[in-house]
Amino acid sequence: MSDDFIESVFSSRVRIRILKTLIKYKEINITKLSRELGVNYKVIEYHIEALKRLGIAEEKRFGRIRIIRLSESDPRIIVIERFFTELEQAIANRSDSQSQGSS
Repeated sequence: MSDDFIESVFSSRVRIRILKTLIKYKEINITKLSRELGVNYKVIEYHIEALKRLGIAEEKRFGRIRIIRLSESDPRIIVIERFFTELEQAIANRSDSQSQGSS
């Protein structure tokens, strides 16, 4: 995996939030994604296009409705999902051990 890919995927908080939301919902309408994150539609669209260019997001169209999902067949998606899961577990474990230490 090249540094360019890593930097591009994790280049902004909005892009990271989009990734986490796509992992959670598997696929989502861009308008709903915009509302869910409280981020302007055009900003969401910009980041989705970047993820599509990187080859890790796909778009389906049903008339004017655009559904976005992660490219599940891409092994990089599995690694990204595992990264978020393990990081969240490590953060939870750390806060649990800190709260036990202060008791």
